Amino acid sequence: MCCDLRRFFVALILLRICQHAAASTSFPLAKRNCKGHCGAVSVPYPFGIGQGCYENKWFEIVCRNSNSSDQQPILFLPSIKRQVTNFNLGYFFPLLVLTNFYIQSPLKHSGCSIGDADSSLNLTGSPFFITESNKFTAVGCNNKASMKATGLQILGCETTCGNKIRSYKDANESCIGYKCCQMPIPPDLQVFDATVDKLEPGKEGCQVAFLTQLTLSGSLFTPPELSEYNEYTTMELEWRLDLSSMSSTVLLCKNNTFGDNRYQCSCRYGYEGNPYIPDGCQDIDECRIPHRHNCGMNKCVNVNGSHRCEKTLSAILGGTLSSGLFLLAVGMWLLCKVHRKRKAAKQKKKFFKRNGGLLLQQQTHVLQCSVNRTKLFSSGDLEKATDKFNASRILGQGGQGTVYKGMLEDGMIVAVKKSKALEEENLEEFINEIILLSQINHRNVVKILGCCLETEVPMLVYEFIPNRNLFDHLHNPSEDFPMTWEVRLRVAWEVADALFYLHSAASIPIYHRDVKSTNILLDEKHSAKVSDFGISRSVPLDDTHLTTVVQGTVGYVDPEYLQSNHFTGKSDVYSFGVVLIELVTGGRPVSLLRPQEVRMLGAYFLEAMRNDRLHDILDARIKEECDQEEVLAVAKLARRCLSLNSEHRPTMRDVFIELDRMQSKGKGTQIQAQKGEEHDHIHISIPESMSLSYTSPDIVVENSSFLPDSKPLMPHKTQ
Repeated sequence: MCCDLRRFFVALILLRICQHAAASTSFPLAKRNCKGHCGAVSVPYPFGIGQGCYENKWFEIVCRNSNSSDQQPILFLPSIKRQVTNFNLGYFFPLLVLTNFYIQSPLKHSGCSIGDADSSLNLTGSPFFITESNKFTAVGCNNKASMKATGLQILGCETTCGNKIRSYKDANESCIGYKCCQMPIPPDLQVFDATVDKLEPGKEGCQVAFLTQLTLSGSLFTPPELSEYNEYTTMELEWRLDLSSMSSTVLLCKNNTFGDNRYQCSCRYGYEGNPYIPDGCQDIDECRIPHRHNCGMNKCVNVNGSHRCEKTLSAILGGTLSSGLFLLAVGMWLLCKVHRKRKAAKQKKKFFKRNGGLLLQQQTHVLQCSVNRTKLFSSGDLEKATDKFNASRILGQGGQGTVYKGMLEDGMIVAVKKSKALEEENLEEFINEIILLSQINHRNVVKILGCCLETEVPMLVYEFIPNRNLFDHLHNPSEDFPMTWEVRLRVAWEVADALFYLHSAASIPIYHRDVKSTNILLDEKHSAKVSDFGISRSVPLDDTHLTTVVQGTVGYVDPEYLQSNHFTGKSDVYSFGVVLIELVTGGRPVSLLRPQEVRMLGAYFLEAMRNDRLHDILDARIKEECDQEEVLAVAKLARRCLSLNSEHRPTMRDVFIELDRMQSKGKGTQIQAQKGEEHDHIHISIPESMSLSYTSPDIVVENSSFLPDSKPLMPHKTQ
């Protein structure tokens, strides 16, 4: 990290040098009438060359001529007997003082062909300190190097040329023991005295230890036997002045300077130079350095320690033009935004009217005594609830649309059904059915909470049922909830109760028209909930059937309905009979694994009953624990429900009474009484203006896949 900081500082220093060169500015470094350079190296005060030019004897610099005429003079610091190579001048950073300089320091050798110069350095009592940017470095095979740090602390490292420490690839990237090693040193260090020993006595080789700022790696490593290790290494020192005890304190930290601590002075912002000499910090002309001011098109005027910007005619005109263009752009953006909002609002009103919103408002106004008032959700509400109808929120897809899981602002979890396009001639019936279904209040019927009509296709909002559907539980069983015979009988009883309620308890009968195991959901208590009334229809009490386009799911559709287009309450009974068979046999409503003539579960079941093979087709999961008499009774009830002649089928009331008798066997008549009270309590009123009959000359079977395709309110099964 120290090396990274050092590189950062060097980069900033070079940047400041370029700035000064560009500004053609020269600031004094040495005291007046004193020599400020030794060759190409600038010597700043408190260092100095000659009597009276330095702060005290510690800072005296001797400028010696080199032995060769083509070499630069040499700077020598007699107080520590070391050659100085350069100064890191603090005036490059008005807000950050760098009081560092560099000296030549010999290396500690052992087992090398050259002699060992005095490599120790003792700065105790001086104003000089070894900076933390230096690293203790050891080079050479079989090297065990150490040095005294502070107090009793000793630090060191070992190197080897074997491959036991790291691979060659890693050794090329760092210096941590393969041929070389480096360690950081503690702060405020004033003594360096290294010791070099052989890691394995008896082995020959050259070992070297020294302090350096250079971070070694495999690419920079050279053997210690080379001549470059005969020379000196560069070590960085820092100097500190005790301003509180200096004889010339009156001249320090004055005139555009400040003392940032008890050791250094610095030029104030807007000034540069040497803060340790009188008038050493001089004003910077920021106007001559483009990046030092932000006047732009305005005129820059330099003042002491700062600058100011004065507007010119061209700047005023340019500013006015820029402001005008900006205001024009903002105005255009606002106009576009308002236009988009008006267009969206107009589109929503169009969809609301097209999807029957006005009719819904009219009917809900008439039905002031509704059990549950239909809530109109905005498209924004449902987009927020479903995360803009994110694909990850899809619960299921079927013939009537796609269902998403959502959360309303009050925290309620709901299922949002995005219906398919609605034909205009069916709008009135669609709205009437929303009103009708919103008033249903039965514990075994999924509640519709409201709708959204301001989108291209209408959307319905239901209560969310969490525990999958009956089809999943039968054909993808879970150990968490086994489908015992007792559970199956209870589910059949609850579904029959719901259908009986729809057929008989409401003031106008409601035919579900798509009774199947995927439309029977299980709530958090695993109670059955009849769902998906997308193709449900209601008929007046004096009508016996509903004429419509044939709709339903293959395997569940009443054969008589297929032939006549007449849907009656007995058609729901037939579909429920198929569900009963699923509960008894565990079979799928349609299976390609069965012979062609019995691929439909109803035909397969009836054939088994004719041949007295019920026990053979019974679900193996309930054979052992079920009540054989109850299973036979349910099978006989299912056979009656599947009669090809609807007149021979029981009503849903008869089916419910029969299942209720089985369910309440041994439990008294309390359940029967409760059910009767529930049915008598709810009364749905329908205005005379509501037209509820459908006619069509066509016969079309929808959802004609061999497997149920609609899972309206159920989450996908967790793998």
